[in-house]
Amino acid sequence: MRSLWLMMIILLVGCGSAGPPRPALNPVKGKVTLSTGVPLAFGTIAFEPSGGRAFRCSGKIGPDGIFELETGSEKGATAGNYKVSVVLPANKSKSVPKKFQSDDTSGIEVEIVSGDNDLDIKLK
Repeated sequence: MRSLWLMMIILLVGCGSAGPPRPALNPVKGKVTLSTGVPLAFGTIAFEPSGGRAFRCSGKIGPDGIFELETGSEKGATAGNYKVSVVLPANKSKSVPKKFQSDDTSGIEVEIVSGDNDLDIKLK
């Protein structure tokens, strides 16, 4: 009888909820260019939610300025409004004006919508 109770408890614990599901992730890709029109060829682009139910997301910037956002370890971003900044390696931090290195001062805001998103981020 004791093992029957133990088995029932294990089954009940295993059936518990893991919490509310995360909103759907939408594909987001884009390109980062400097004020000269030249692609930014390094660093990470970071998206900080401006409110709502969005989650932080980021993407590594490739040598051609192209990025693809990820939320945690999954590709994509939740729909919502975001403030954008770039995170640079310490030895390259002077390559981009300091104002773009903080979402509070960059002045760049974007909206991620349901479905595919193709963004053009200009650091000017």
